[in-house]
Amino acid sequence: MTMRIGIDVSPLATRRTGVGNYCAHLVKHLAASAPDVELHGFSSGLRAWNPVSEPGLSTGRHLRLPTRALYRLWDWTGLPKADRLLGGVDVFHGVNYVLPPLEHAKGVLTIHDLAFLRHPELCSPRIAGYFAQNIRRFAQQADAIIACSEATRRDISELLAISGERVITIYEGADRRFQPMDRAEATERVRKTWNITGPYFVFVGAIEPRKNLTTLVEAFARVAQELPHHLVLAGGVGWRAEPVFDAIERHGMNARVQRIGYVAHDDLPALYAAAEAMVFPSLYEGFGLPVIEAMACGCPVITADNSSLPEVAGEAGLLVQATDIEALANAMRRLATDAALRDFMRMAGLQQAGRFSWETTARQTLDVYRHVWEEGGVR
Repeated sequence: MTMRIGIDVSPLATRRTGVGNYCAHLVKHLAASAPDVELHGFSSGLRAWNPVSEPGLSTGRHLRLPTRALYRLWDWTGLPKADRLLGGVDVFHGVNYVLPPLEHAKGVLTIHDLAFLRHPELCSPRIAGYFAQNIRRFAQQADAIIACSEATRRDISELLAISGERVITIYEGADRRFQPMDRAEATERVRKTWNITGPYFVFVGAIEPRKNLTTLVEAFARVAQELPHHLVLAGGVGWRAEPVFDAIERHGMNARVQRIGYVAHDDLPALYAAAEAMVFPSLYEGFGLPVIEAMACGCPVITADNSSLPEVAGEAGLLVQATDIEALANAMRRLATDAALRDFMRMAGLQQAGRFSWETTARQTLDVYRHVWEEGGVR
C-alpha cells in the first residue's frame, strides 16, 4: 500500500543553506530509496515557484503569499489544512520548526536546534520571536519529533518538556560531492575562483553572532605575525555581522582576512580540500554540517567543545572552548606547523565523516513516517 507523504519544501524555494540543504537531500534520497512512497511538496512564499520542479516530488502545491502571513493565518484560523491542500496525505513532515494545521495526517516535526531558547541573545529577534513563542505548541502537536543530534534531543526534553521516547535522533550527512580531491587541483581552482593564494584557514557559515567570528578573528590576529596564512570567511552576511567587520579593522587584518560571501555547494569541496584547516568555533550548533563536509573532503577541523559539535566531530577534530582566544590560536598554530598532525587528522576525519550519510538519514526518517502512520505516533 502506497504511503503518501507531505513535506514542507518552502526552504527549497530560496538560496539553500542549512535547512534548505536538509530538505533537498531528504527529498532526493527518500525518492531514491522508497519507491512505495509518494512525496508531495507544500510551499509558500512570494516567489513564483513550482514544487514539482524539485526531483523526487510527485505533486506540489505552492501558496504565493508571505510565509509569515501564512503562519499568522494558521495561528488565527487553523486554516488552510496543509494535508487537504495536497489532496490528502498520510503523514506531513514539517522540516523547519513549524507544524501546520492538519485534518487527518499524522505530523512529524524536525527541530534542528533550540538556539532561540537556549541562547536567544545570539539569534535574530525575527527568528527568536515566532519560533520561541510557538515551538512548544508544535512539538506537543507532533506525533513524532526528529532531532538532528543527541544534544538537540536533550535540549528538546529539557526546554520543551517532551518525553524522550517521542524524540528520535537522526543525524544529517554530507553530500557525495564532498570527497577528497587533489590538493594541487583544489588550490588552483581556489586561486582562479576567489584569488586566494597561499595557505589559509577557512570558516564556512553565516556571519552572525552565534558563529563566534569575533573570537576567531582575534585568535587569528595572534598567529598572523607568525604564519603566512590567510583567514577565509565563506558565507553570507547575517544578523549583527558588524562586530566581526569591526574586529577585522581593529586588529589590522583587512589584508589577511578574505570575505568571499556565499559559496555554492559545487564550489565548497575545493575550498575545503585546499585549506590548511576548517575552523568552526560556533557557540551553539544543532548539528554543525560544515564539520562533516570538511572532514569528508580530507580537511582537518578545529571546532568548539559545546552543544552537538563533540558528538559530530568525534575524536577526529581539535576541540577547544569556544570563547578561549588563546586555545583557538594555539590550535591553528599547531595545525599550521605540524604536518604529521594534519595528515593524521585528514585520515581520522575521513573515517568520522563516513559515519554520516544522507541515505541513512532518509532511511531512518522513512522508518519514523511508517511508525506514525501504522502505529499512530511515538507518544
